[in-house]
Amino acid sequence: MAIGPLIKDLREAAGLSQAELARLCCDISGRSTVTREMVSRWENGKRYPTFWLPHLATALGVNVSVLESGQLKRRTFVVSAAIGALGPLVPARNRDSAVEITSSIAGGDAGVLATVQTSHETDLLISQFTAGDAGSERLLMRWLEEGPAVLRVNACGIVAKTGRPELVDSATHALRRDQEVRELYLNAVGDRVGTSPQALIKELYNPRDAGARWCSAVLLREHPAEATTSALRAALRSEPVSENIRTIGMILNGVDPCI
Repeated sequence: MAIGPLIKDLREAAGLSQAELARLCCDISGRSTVTREMVSRWENGKRYPTFWLPHLATALGVNVSVLESGQLKRRTFVVSAAIGALGPLVPARNRDSAVEITSSIAGGDAGVLATVQTSHETDLLISQFTAGDAGSERLLMRWLEEGPAVLRVNACGIVAKTGRPELVDSATHALRRDQEVRELYLNAVGDRVGTSPQALIKELYNPRDAGARWCSAVLLREHPAEATTSALRAALRSEPVSENIRTIGMILNGVDPCI
């Protein structure tokens, strides 16, 4: 595997821009000749960082052998780097499950996701681990449409947490049109946050889960009140996802969005 994509993935997993990585390499080496443009050429495969390899490895927090090897599976290192960045804040149980499922997705294996419904926390981690990996994203989008209901709802939960409008809108659209996925997601949100109006209104503003925001709006239909209407109107003004905007608008107009 070419070194360029590996450098890019490790840099992004470490939360570094190309310019920041260039500055780190300069600081570590004591030389000032690495620029953002040079890092870009390394990542694009236009140049090989022969002299800079050990300094680059130090900057990225990996052993130089990681960058030297042509046989490495870069996803292993991307996931490892992401775990390192998240640190002890992530419970081991959620982390280990997310790593296992991420590896399965990367290999095109839907087995784990098709077996049991994943938790909110695990979905959040998987969405981070798969972020920017085009192959994994294509599979998740495909699994939104096909396979058993558990696979579809798990794919929906992960995609809904990516924060990418072009992906998230597909997830919330699936909630509206796919009854099985909708019921599973609604139950999961209700179990996690409760079904009181206060809890659901708070969930309307969950910035990390567009699917939970959609479900909260739908569940609030069961609590007609002035406070509920005011909350939905306020959420309508701040909601960034077009399918969610459509759903909230229909609810405010007394229309069932799932018909």
